[in-house]
Amino acid sequence: MVHVVSTGLLGGKRGQAAGSAAVFVAIIAALLVAFIILVNPQQRAELLGEQGTTSVGGTTVPSGSLVKSLLKVAPGRIDYFSQSVIEHPLPVVTIQTRTEAKVLAEKNVVYAKNALFSDKEDTLSFSIPDLANTGNVVLGFQLQSLEGSVIVAVNGEEVLRTDAGEKIKPVLIPRNLLRDDNILTVTVSSPGAAFWRTNFVNIEHLQVVADVTSLEAQSSKNVFLLSEVEKKNLEKFVLKLRPQCIYGKVGKLSILVNSKEVYNGLPDCDLGLLSLELSPENTRQGENEIIFSTESGLYVLNNINLISSLRSIEFPTYYFELSEEDYQKVMKNGVKARLALSFVDVVAVKEADIYFNGHRIPFDTKDVVFNVDVNDFVVQGSNAVKINPRKTLEVRELRLDLIK
Repeated sequence: MVHVVSTGLLGGKRGQAAGSAAVFVAIIAALLVAFIILVNPQQRAELLGEQGTTSVGGTTVPSGSLVKSLLKVAPGRIDYFSQSVIEHPLPVVTIQTRTEAKVLAEKNVVYAKNALFSDKEDTLSFSIPDLANTGNVVLGFQLQSLEGSVIVAVNGEEVLRTDAGEKIKPVLIPRNLLRDDNILTVTVSSPGAAFWRTNFVNIEHLQVVADVTSLEAQSSKNVFLLSEVEKKNLEKFVLKLRPQCIYGKVGKLSILVNSKEVYNGLPDCDLGLLSLELSPENTRQGENEIIFSTESGLYVLNNINLISSLRSIEFPTYYFELSEEDYQKVMKNGVKARLALSFVDVVAVKEADIYFNGHRIPFDTKDVVFNVDVNDFVVQGSNAVKINPRKTLEVRELRLDLIK
């Protein structure tokens, strides 16, 4: 008897077997990947045929292969700036005091009389808002009619007594009689023995006028900023400006930096540049304040510039000794001299040049650790490592290890 086997059935079984094998292979592969990921770094390196790594003192070095550590330091922050002179220009500054004649008080009609059974005085009150900056306080009026003598007093002190027919001139009120609030009194003299008479005075357009100096624009405040690097390395600080003024019509110019007076005098108007060297101790990191002011008159200050001269930065240099024995190991026995830098910043780009015994090793990295083998640069005896940043760095650790 001949047995006939369905080819469709055989094909289905073969397809199922192939599919099961593929799934099995995928599961095995997944398990291997998971094992490689989860296993410790040293075992993983051995499985993959690579040299393992571990962390020694916070720096990544090959695991189980550290022969000797020759250098381990914490450089910290290493500042960088691309220029030795930094300028802080300020805008044009105008400062001035303005003196104007102002009417402090006025009264259109003033009348006073003195008789046997009745008398009358007239008063006018006036205030001086800024007594210190008010001068030449003058009383003026028009005398219409007068019998007897007119008497004018300020704060109880007589400032004028005149008779009919005399020419009336403006009266300068003595400064020592003036207060913030004042009372002006107008009276007439007694008729005396002629008791039947009435003395009187009739005045029009009485005014108290004064020269008032406005100090609103007397000073100007400006702010300039010093960075941490600039302040830390500041060697010389100079203020330069060109004052425009009219000699004889201005008072002293005063300049304060952070509340300390650095200049108080009469500059040469329009003749040249005023240059002042300031103490670096008078500056501070961050916001600094400079104030220009004048006693009187008008100043226009041009070309204002604050100039920082920075001292040359000596970047740190680190030394280590390489014995003859260790030098031979590096040269002949396959030992590597590995320089490693670990950084604080894990995101920003770190740029610098390392000078190893005078040999330049540039790096530009975002990694938190930078490693480089320096077998070609080491020498027997004293070795030197210097970091010249191309931007400010914060180096947590620098080390030089011998690696097998």
